Amino acid sequence: MSSHLEAIPLDVLTQVAFFTIDGSPIATLDALLQLMLSSRTLHRLLSIRTCPQLYARIFRAQFDLKGHYRRSQQHAKTTSCLASELQERRRVLRRIRLGQIVAHHLLDDLWMVYLMLLESDALNETHLHAAGVGGWVLRVIQEHQARAGGEIDEQVLSLAISVACLVLSHNHISSLPTEDRNQVLNILRPFTTSSPKYLSTNVSGAVGRRILLSPHGSHDRVPSQLNFPHKNSYEVDKHPKHTSYFSRFTISAPNLLSGSVFLTFAFKEVTPLQVPPHLPPTRAAAIAAERHGPTMEDFVAITQRRTPLVADSFHQCHSRESVLDHAREQRRPSRSDVHDEDFYRIARHLDVPAETWEHQAYIPGLLTGVWEGSYMVAPSSTCPSPTGSPGAEVDQDFLCRQPIQFRLEENLSFTPWLPLPIEPQDAFDGHVLRNLCASEEESMKGIQFSDGNTAKTYHYEPFRLSGASESGRDPRHALDVVITGETPRRFEAAWGTYSFIGRIRLSDGLISLTRKPKSAGDDGCGTWVFEGYLRSRRTFVGKWGTLGAPGHEGIGGIFSMSKTAD
Repeated sequence: MSSHLEAIPLDVLTQVAFFTIDGSPIATLDALLQLMLSSRTLHRLLSIRTCPQLYARIFRAQFDLKGHYRRSQQHAKTTSCLASELQERRRVLRRIRLGQIVAHHLLDDLWMVYLMLLESDALNETHLHAAGVGGWVLRVIQEHQARAGGEIDEQVLSLAISVACLVLSHNHISSLPTEDRNQVLNILRPFTTSSPKYLSTNVSGAVGRRILLSPHGSHDRVPSQLNFPHKNSYEVDKHPKHTSYFSRFTISAPNLLSGSVFLTFAFKEVTPLQVPPHLPPTRAAAIAAERHGPTMEDFVAITQRRTPLVADSFHQCHSRESVLDHAREQRRPSRSDVHDEDFYRIARHLDVPAETWEHQAYIPGLLTGVWEGSYMVAPSSTCPSPTGSPGAEVDQDFLCRQPIQFRLEENLSFTPWLPLPIEPQDAFDGHVLRNLCASEEESMKGIQFSDGNTAKTYHYEPFRLSGASESGRDPRHALDVVITGETPRRFEAAWGTYSFIGRIRLSDGLISLTRKPKSAGDDGCGTWVFEGYLRSRRTFVGKWGTLGAPGHEGIGGIFSMSKTAD
């Protein structure tokens, strides 16, 4: 006897089928499957091929779409596209839940997870965390290294590391066995200690990895060097043919160095900095003993600061119950908003000229404020290897970890004023500002920068937290952004006084900062250059090195900074 459901109109049947599913965002489709298996007719009527609108509706209820629509500049996706994407995501989540790492699916799975995280407004992350994505991606990193045998797929590793940066929490990292943490750090070390000293070095010659998403979810890959991508790296075929969920984009692999630096600090911070026992306990005791430099309480304050992790903010949002906290969250950018710049560094619209993306990888005002963090010193190439054999292929660990702080301000250049020229010099490019002087105008509405070589002046306006410049121009229309800064006064006695000046490369958001001591007696290390990117608007990570004579190795390493509340 046939079911009465077989005789009702399809739109009503679709409603009935939809309401068989639990209202939870991570509800399974078991009830729907049982309904479909009750008869051949219902199975045919409710199949994904016959009724894609049902599965598209399920997708809209269970996954985030706001960020995707904002970036793709589309108001809706076709029901067949969303239904197909639901099917693919269910398969990936099932493999994650079962702990499966399937070689021929791994690259597609990592791309799926990474892009879900970048467009997540909580629903996507809820699915991934419920499936156990943190433990799965750590296994991917560990097993990929074990199986690589010297042949490392940089794309797989860069995606796995980027996913780990977004899904691991401090509690998860702290709960890992010591040997597992050390294994991950050993995997990351070659990418953080053996990369170019300056990120701007050889950037103009980089070849970005291109990922064209095909209708079946596979990826056409072209070889690339391990370098930061630049706007010329995103050349695509004139007539690409693909119709997938991300069909309007060409997407490059995320930067391996940036993710490796971020994850290295997250794992290193499990072990806090050791407070030297010979230091005076307080600043008052140091003054009484006529001692300069940090005190024990200065070190304790530094050890309490940790790299902010996206997964921690996700768990905190879900644990808050008060109305005040909810109201505060409503005023903040959405979770997908804070990933916009990360997304625009790897993605380009196929139908939009590259010039219109100049300001998408950086938002003016993100750097303004006080930043605190630490830097690590990489081993010198002249240091003997741990085995004592000069030819041993063993990557040495970082020599030490030290705190660093600075307060930064952004200055914007608008037409008709010309911005500072970009003139490549030895060992670094024009984005690293070295011989530059700044003087405030009498009106206090602008800053004049003068180049010591040309004696020309360039007019810039200080960025205001209100979002508008002094002239009322939109900061998004700025031609150039120059950064000025110094050590906050409360840190001067402990860590020395320094001045900072730099600029932001608007094509991809690369930040270059030059640090100089204000007095000759400050920690005579000379001029340092810090170069890196903002990650999720929370953390400034990258590489640093001393700026010395050509051919002189100097010292260098990696750094991680986060903005304080003030």
